[in-house]
Amino acid sequence: MSHRARDLIDRGLDRHIRLAITGLSGAGKTALLSGLLEQMLYANDSSALPYWRVAKQQRLIGARLVPSSDWSIARFDYEGAVNALTGENSSWPQSTRDVSEIRIELKFKPVKGLASKLSDSRKVTVDLIDYPGEWLLDLPMLAQNYQQWSEQQSRLSEQGARAEVFAGWHNRVRESMQLEGDADETIRRLARDYQQQLQRCKKEFGLYFLQPGRHLLPGELADAPALDFFPWPTDLDLPESWGELLQQKYHYYQQQVIKPFYKSYFQDFNRQVILVDVLTALEAGEDALSELKLALTELMKSFEYGNNHFLKRLLSPQIDRVALVASKVDHIGPDQHAALRQLLAQLLQNSRQQLDFERIEYKTFSVAGISVSQAGQLSDGTVVLDGFDHDRQRVRVGAPKVPATWPNKKDWQIGFAYPRFYPHFSSVQSPLPHIRLDQLLDYLLGDKLE
Repeated sequence: MSHRARDLIDRGLDRHIRLAITGLSGAGKTALLSGLLEQMLYANDSSALPYWRVAKQQRLIGARLVPSSDWSIARFDYEGAVNALTGENSSWPQSTRDVSEIRIELKFKPVKGLASKLSDSRKVTVDLIDYPGEWLLDLPMLAQNYQQWSEQQSRLSEQGARAEVFAGWHNRVRESMQLEGDADETIRRLARDYQQQLQRCKKEFGLYFLQPGRHLLPGELADAPALDFFPWPTDLDLPESWGELLQQKYHYYQQQVIKPFYKSYFQDFNRQVILVDVLTALEAGEDALSELKLALTELMKSFEYGNNHFLKRLLSPQIDRVALVASKVDHIGPDQHAALRQLLAQLLQNSRQQLDFERIEYKTFSVAGISVSQAGQLSDGTVVLDGFDHDRQRVRVGAPKVPATWPNKKDWQIGFAYPRFYPHFSSVQSPLPHIRLDQLLDYLLGDKLE
């Protein structure tokens, strides 16, 4: 029997979970994936999983990595990530540059249903996919035509930090309209200019809702004509010849770049993690936090949510359980975790309303896939964090605060700052430390392991 046929049978029998870890660039997807794999593979050797019931009840027989059924996708380099974290010069794994996938098989003792009476063991397969967060930003473009997208992006370019970044580009578009020359070459030049401005928005201001995402990380499309387009400024008349070319390239990008990416990696998930780095957005300022909220709201519209009865699982699986996860909580004290979850819930307010309407189960978490600090308390009650800095020197800092609600004007004037800690592990430390991955695993997989 082929791997794909076996996957179809397992999906119908509810023994196959496709887990979408949805996060923008920098959210910590690679660290979370590595951490989840660590905890599953070493669960029977760990005492740090008290809330993962199948492990606590000693029903988890074992876990192993197995080949994926899709041989066209690169395997997620779990071993390379762990080597980077535990090597002589510990470092964070390289950021994601392309799509990769990894499959883990869990064997457990069932306690419910017919399986518990007929067999002393059962297997569940879990697929996890890693991909560049920049590419994820393009999914909302599938629901917009070129004019709608241009209007949305033009409005954004007139606000906050973007107004400063795009003012010069806007003038260069206006000047180019007065020049005679080949339209295709002029559009190509302006598209490359627009790409540079998007990269400035990310690097200098930490903004999020930056489209097209391939302008930030082109991958195999570097210098390809497929990227030679940009949103047209709504206050300028669009020349007919330019408009036809821009619309053609936008449509090509939708159909040949975004849609295959969506169909290949996002259409058959049944569980989802929405991973959000709220702390970095707070540091970057109000514009960044506002754009993070906008990006998450638009992104959530791109996924199919619903209850997975047998036929749904078999023919058209939908996401039936969602974990809303704030990452990097090892950079704040434990007393601030609840505030971080509250702020995340506010950022995802519109998305939570969508999930409520569809009656989809969801829960908010604060986690660290790989925890690189230790929290403590001084005699005067001050909460401190111990960790290692960039030079691998041990440091102790006072644990910073997190606003539980949207910051006010005074808060933004003072600003927010959070420490940067770096890994300092050895190869004998597996499973690597985490914060609340056992709770996350139980929520995402617990009902499938009974």
